[in-house]
Amino acid sequence: MRWTRSIRETPLRLYNPCTTVVLLSCVLLLSPAARSPQLAQDALPQTTPTQQSPPPQQSPAEQTATPKPVQPEYFVLIDPSHGGDDNGAVLGGKLLEKDVTLSFAWRLRSELENRGIAARLLRESDSTISLERRAEAANAQHISLYIALHAGEPGEGVRVYAPLLLSVPPAAGRFIPWEVAQSGSLARSKTFASAVARELTKSGLGAASLRAPLRPLNNILAPAIAVELAANPEEEQAVASARFQNSVAASVAAGVAKVRAQGGQQ
Repeated sequence: MRWTRSIRETPLRLYNPCTTVVLLSCVLLLSPAARSPQLAQDALPQTTPTQQSPPPQQSPAEQTATPKPVQPEYFVLIDPSHGGDDNGAVLGGKLLEKDVTLSFAWRLRSELENRGIAARLLRESDSTISLERRAEAANAQHISLYIALHAGEPGEGVRVYAPLLLSVPPAAGRFIPWEVAQSGSLARSKTFASAVARELTKSGLGAASLRAPLRPLNNILAPAIAVELAANPEEEQAVASARFQNSVAASVAAGVAKVRAQGGQQ
């Protein structure tokens, strides 16, 4: 009230710019909004946040579309037999089969990779793996070829085995009996075994091509063969020599590469 009365009593000051500025400043300083920044903010009109637009609806074709499965790579699974608690045969009085097959497996892997064929070892150390577990691992990896390695009694250099099924019971619906899982790949297994035996013979290494109901060959879905080192009886310990193993590994890899080049990877 005092400010109003002063303005009316002194009209000349109302039009004085300086006085006007002073008066307005005092009014602003005394106003509740100016004294309390919080109140000033509360006095502002409340605005509701804008709602986000929903994601675009997919068409039924996009909802049902599934990505195409990636085709597995072509690779060979090399299985050094025995290992761990299972020593296998004792060769030359002191060589353990499990050690011979493991060293041979590394050489075969190198020879395959030199020919552009990916290869993996089922065991890379002295570990115990059951026959059932070997077959399960091979089937789970969707392999292109399974090669079991052995070292047996002296013979004609190398024995190459293809699986042999004594009887093939009918499949029960979608399931294949475990004992005859190899039934769908028998023809291709024979092709690989024959090609490997031919390459061994061409290299001057004695080779015998055989068929036998061996495990885990019969439990594997993919083509499967077994290669058994059998050195000359007069040199039983030759199966562990680098020269002998390298020669056999090169011949086995050459046979696998030829079958693959002819479409054996299908």
